[in-house]
Amino acid sequence: MRMVTSCYRLIHRKMTAPTAERSLISAIVPPSVGHIDACISSVFKDALRLLDFHGICISLPVDFLVKLLGATNIYGSLLEQFPFPDINVESRSMIHSRVLGLNCLTSHYSRLWKDAWNPRYSMDSWTKHDIRLRQDYFSRLNSDWVREYALRSDFERRQALVEIDVLMGVVLGLSLEELISIYRIQFPVMQQYERDTWFDANGRIVFTASKGLPNVGLPRKAIRDDTSYCLVTPGGSEDCIALGWEDVRELSEGTVTREIFDDTQPEGPVRRTIEYHAPFDRCDRESDYRIAWSEFERRLGRTAASS
Repeated sequence: MRMVTSCYRLIHRKMTAPTAERSLISAIVPPSVGHIDACISSVFKDALRLLDFHGICISLPVDFLVKLLGATNIYGSLLEQFPFPDINVESRSMIHSRVLGLNCLTSHYSRLWKDAWNPRYSMDSWTKHDIRLRQDYFSRLNSDWVREYALRSDFERRQALVEIDVLMGVVLGLSLEELISIYRIQFPVMQQYERDTWFDANGRIVFTASKGLPNVGLPRKAIRDDTSYCLVTPGGSEDCIALGWEDVRELSEGTVTREIFDDTQPEGPVRRTIEYHAPFDRCDRESDYRIAWSEFERRLGRTAASS
């Protein structure tokens, strides 16, 4: 008999908010991690089924199901209602490579990475070309986890989630237009946040209206007493000034830097410098769904109905 804490598990936050950006909040936790009753965790027979189900749970179609059911708490009986289809080899590999990149952020996940490793991961690629996506990311993957395999930039993590939405839409038998309709009708908060989330030239969020990302990026307006910013443009530089998003959003080149004290590490506060590189722009989720759907359709060698 094994203790459940000896296994990698999928953990869900029990409380849901059907009117929030997302209702279903989940992550994979490593062995030796416990939790209180505010969460519920599931154990799987092998790493591949764990990754299958996590891909299902972080996808837009299944979050739509939770919203549709009006669930306010996640229990085992609700999880049993989630679709758990057989996934073909090609789709499964592409889902797993993205789920692993999103979750395996530290060496605590190295065994999960190794247990799930499939050489197909290194033959994968993003569905669009953008300088903020490491185009050699997938080709450099190997069976032994290293830090560079983690998807850490805001832009790459968003793209991985977009592509998982599309892959799970195909697996679950949706059409492209059905996936987009689900997004338009049932996820108004996500749409609002997407319309006002801006990325810099390196893929870092420079401003977001998302209430789930407090203190990420610049404030909308400058805070008078916060003079920790520096602005560098071709016209010169200004140090120790207060800046807000509205002051810099039109920059076509240059950098905005800010010094902070990072108190998230065991060794205590560390001074860090955050840099935002102009120009800044937004993403269009519907456009990205269409691009990803077309590309996965090509790779899978079959037609996923688009209407």
